[in-house]
Parts: sequence; structure tokens; C-alpha cells
Amino acid sequence: MARRKVHKILARDTAIFNEIVDELRKRSDFEEYDMETIEISVKKKIVPRIRNIEHAIDNLKRYIAINSAFIKTVEGEPVTSKKEIVRMLRISRPTLDKWISDGFITPIRAGVCPSKEVFPPEEILKQLQDQKENQTIKKK
Repeated sequence: MARRKVHKILARDTAIFNEIVDELRKRSDFEEYDMETIEISVKKKIVPRIRNIEHAIDNLKRYIAINSAFIKTVEGEPVTSKKEIVRMLRISRPTLDKWISDGFITPIRAGVCPSKEVFPPEEILKQLQDQKENQTIKKK
């Protein structure tokens, strides 16, 4: 992964330099530091996205088309686990966890067992297609 671009400026070139120095001098751990060398750094924001989203969508569509009879259901509700959805999408578990934390995929509370999160393949497919559409719009 490429490093984020960092932009640095000298604090003494800002209008609030004296306030920064005053604030830092109040702290005992900055007593032996040269306040003229204060730098302010800002890192470029990284917008999370899914690379090869089409590949994941195609894998899931293919799995659903071929193996729909083997997808576990309880009382008509699909109860697909993380392990199973990882296999269907052909991605790694850490990748799925990252997609969940970034908000690309949202698990559903199972109606038959409310304490368990499930990943209904059709719902995950819809979420990925929405993400693909959002990524396409952002590129334009």
C-alpha cells in the first residue's frame, strides 16, 4: 500500500504560532524543546474503496447460481456465516472484516437467532452492487 502524502508547514509561519508555543510551554514534557522548530503535518485523507469489486460480485453471483440449493436456511431465512460468505466471495477473512469495518458490507441480525449476525448472499450481493455504483459515481 502506498504511503499517504504528508504536507508539512512551519508553525512559526502561522498566525497562531505564539498561542501554540504558549500552550506547549505549559506542559512540563516540552521544557527542553526548541519551539522555533515546531512543524505542523497533515496527512492526505484515504477514501476506502473495494478493489476488484466486479470480481467479488461475479464470484458471489456464480456461487448463488450454482449452489443456491446448498445455502443454509432456517425457517426460510438464509443463515450464512462469515466463513461461508468468505468462501462465496473468494476473499480472505481479514478482507471481509475490513469491508465490514469500512461499512461496505453490513451483516444482518438473524430473525431465528437474534444474537447471531448472518450474511444473506442476496443481501450481500445488493450491498456490493450499491458500493460498485457509488465507486463509479465518485470516479466521475
